This record gives sequence, structure tokens and C-alpha cells, in this order.
Amino acid sequence: MILMKDILRAALLAACLAPLAAQSQVWPAKPVRVIIPHPAGGPADVPPRAMAQVLAQTLGQPLIIENRLGADGIIGAEACARAAPDGYTLCYMSNGVTVVNAILVSKMPVDMVRDFVPIVHTGTLHSVVMANASVPVTSMQELIAAAKAKPETIPYGTYGQINLAYFVYQWLKMKTGAHFLQVPYKGATQALQALLAGEVHVAGYALGTALRHVRSGKVRPLAVNSEKRLAALPDVPTLRELGIEVDYRSFFGFYAPAGAPDPVVRRVNSEVAKLVKDPQFAAKYIVTQGFEIDAPAGRSPEQFAQFLRSERAEFQKLVKTIGLKPQ
Repeated sequence: MILMKDILRAALLAACLAPLAAQSQVWPAKPVRVIIPHPAGGPADVPPRAMAQVLAQTLGQPLIIENRLGADGIIGAEACARAAPDGYTLCYMSNGVTVVNAILVSKMPVDMVRDFVPIVHTGTLHSVVMANASVPVTSMQELIAAAKAKPETIPYGTYGQINLAYFVYQWLKMKTGAHFLQVPYKGATQALQALLAGEVHVAGYALGTALRHVRSGKVRPLAVNSEKRLAALPDVPTLRELGIEVDYRSFFGFYAPAGAPDPVVRRVNSEVAKLVKDPQFAAKYIVTQGFEIDAPAGRSPEQFAQFLRSERAEFQKLVKTIGLKPQ
């Protein structure tokens, strides 16, 4: 027998759930903020900015890009994590923020696992080891031989310890026995400018930024950190071909604050995946920035979350092997 109190309880529950259901059905009813903890105009900014323009037309509301820089991406990540989980704040981050910082930064203000919902993986960005064009080495083998013959004499530019280029530098030393003269800079921009000016002879850099300097002839690419040769630099060998395996790369994706409505997460996942799979869009806005469209673990939120877990475990091993300590 159905009691009146049961009817009232059911009615109350329906009344509570109705606004949530309506919210997911009409989303977005207002502009959506997209936090990017990376500089505007760079390879980590161009793809999501282009996606936001297309999604604004598809969703019927503008997606407003907000570049929140500082502390190796931590400031932007914290702003995203602290936002209301209502589907109106998203963030686009690299694993430098979501994986590397989580392990190498001792006092993180947010938990990169607990405080975020992974939405969709958008691409992988590799690094390239480059020499200034005036340096008389034409291959990675020549560089390693020269560094072994005269240890601590070839200036190699680095910038901090929480980036892929630094891991490649450490891995080169460990795997080849080549010892360079490390010249540390405060940031990636300073290190790149030093390489272009010839202040350092060699440096590693993210492919997206490096490409235009390679094409200008100012630097000479010696090797790329990838499983196979890249379409952007088909004549440049991989470190793996040379017997120097560095099984780590930068990857990017969209996230939301923990607790974001699942229908919103699914919708963003679906719409972004369509763009990433679109050959014309990808060629114009993603591949040109040095990305590979690989999605190693698929494109569902669950697959992206599992991929992140496995990457954190692998990075822990890399950190232990290299001997890096949390800062």
C-alpha cells in the first residue's frame, strides 16, 4: 500500500532533481569559461582557442579563453579546480600540469586526481633536440661523440626541472655517457633565445615552438623524442632509432572541476572529439603546432582517466630513475 508520506517523498525528490535535469538539457545557457595555464599564441593555446571558436557556433554560446599563467601552470589549475562544478568552467592542460607537477611539486594547492574530471585527450606534443645552425654537428651521433671527447664543454640550455626538455637532457646523459655544460635559464623563452643567439649550442624544446625556427634555418634538428618519425620532420631520426629511448611525451586535454555534470562532460567530449578527428581542422590548427593526433587510450572520459593513471605510474618510475626530487 502506497502511503501519503511516500508520495510526498517522491514528489520532493522529483522537485529537487528537476533543476539538475533542466540544467543539463539546456547547457550551455550562458558563456563558458576555458582556463588555459599556458601562454597565448603558443602551441598549447592555438588548438583549444580554435576549438572554442567552432564550439561556440555548435553550442550557441561563446567559450571565453582565459590564460592564467604562473607557477608552471599551478595558478591556472587551481583557478579551475576552485570554480563551481556547474559546467561553465573548463580547462585545457598539459601533463606538465596534471602529471609532472602532481609528482614533483611538494606543496600542490590542489589534488590533480581528486579535483578534476578528465574529459578528452586532444593530442601529443613531442620535443626536439636542436643545435644552433653555426655549430659544426649535423647529427645526434656527432653531438654525443663531441660531448664524450670533451666533457662539460658543449653548452646545453635548460629551463627548470619540471618540463619534458629537462627530462630528455638528463636521459641523454644517463643513457649515452655524454656530459654537456648545462646552462640553466629561468624560462623556456630565455633558453630558446639563447640557442638562437648562439649563447648555447644545444637545447631541447617543444616541437610546436621549435618548428618555425627549424624552417627558418636558424637551428638544426638532431633528433625527436617520439616513437616514430614525425610528419613535420620526416628526415629527423627519433632518439629511439639511435638507441636512446625516452618513453615520455607531453599530451594535452580538456578537464572540468570535480563534480561537473556528467551530461556536460559527455557533450564536451563528443564535440571536441569530432574536431580532433576532422582532417581539415586538425591539419590547420593541431598538426601545424607540432601535435600528433594519436589519443593513445581512446577518447572517452573513462579512457582518458585510465591513461592519466598509467602515465602517472610511468612518470614515477622515470623520476626515480633520473633521481629527481620534489621541490
